[in-house]
Amino acid sequence: MFEDRSGDRANGLTRRVWQCLAGLGLAALLGACANVDQQQPSPAQPQPDQSAAASPASDAAATAAAAAASQPQAASAPTTRVVTKTTWLRVRSGDSLLGLAASHKVPVKDLAAWNGLKPDSRLRIGQSLKLISKQTVTVDAAAPAQSGSASRATNTAANTANTATTAAASASTANSAMSAAQSRQVAAEVKRHARSVTLVWPAQGRVVEPFEPGTTRGIEIAGRAGDPVIAAADGKVMYAGTGLNEYGSLIIVQHNKDFLTAYSHNRRLLVKTGDVVHQGQQIAEMGSENNDRVAVLFEVRRDGKPVDPMPYLPTPQS
Repeated sequence: MFEDRSGDRANGLTRRVWQCLAGLGLAALLGACANVDQQQPSPAQPQPDQSAAASPASDAAATAAAAAASQPQAASAPTTRVVTKTTWLRVRSGDSLLGLAASHKVPVKDLAAWNGLKPDSRLRIGQSLKLISKQTVTVDAAAPAQSGSASRATNTAANTANTATTAAASASTANSAMSAAQSRQVAAEVKRHARSVTLVWPAQGRVVEPFEPGTTRGIEIAGRAGDPVIAAADGKVMYAGTGLNEYGSLIIVQHNKDFLTAYSHNRRLLVKTGDVVHQGQQIAEMGSENNDRVAVLFEVRRDGKPVDPMPYLPTPQS
């Protein structure tokens, strides 16, 4: 029915690595497994676009000043810039994608896409969702030119720019504080024992290889090269690298003291060891590294031992 991959998969991740993961803390893991070649690319996690929030105001000041200086007898035209802002929502009891999209006045398909979910996906309490919004920053027109009008126009533009920059800095500080709080919450969860873990699908695609004890260590979800691979739950990246050849580029995420998930055969890793990740966040691009097809091998480990991922996932994908 399915090809017996015991030659490549029956041993799974080498016994030494999984013993490290099951029996050691994060710091000890990095020391005990130091000979495993780890790839730590620069993370490409979507972050609040702070540069976009600050630069439009500066551009607006320069534009208004130049216009005032070159045309002293005419008023400068208002200058506007669109600023993209990213915030995070924390799912509460009774929340749904449809309800959250309606309350924040965004299309449900957009909210789902930002978080790597389907519009009908179920949410779990405490889950973090990314919300993207756009704001327009406008620089007021300068008054008609008179004696010293260019200077007044420059001052007006500079004051407006400073106001916009201050607002952007405040928003950035608030986002940073929220991110720090979320990271602390994930760190606390990682240290806690749990009987289960609630997951979302790590990729959109068809299951082409099911879990078979003793033969496979997880399920394979097929897709196209470059498709997003997302974190199935909040957690901390314990390993991101290529040290286990039969698994290609591999990411292992710890969710609590008892449960880990692994994502193999990726084309590109977007996180590094030690990163905190949130459920639905893209962590890799799907590939076929050390595999005979484009797919992600998704494993769930309880106390270091592979278990069937299906009971921990939502209704099977079509």
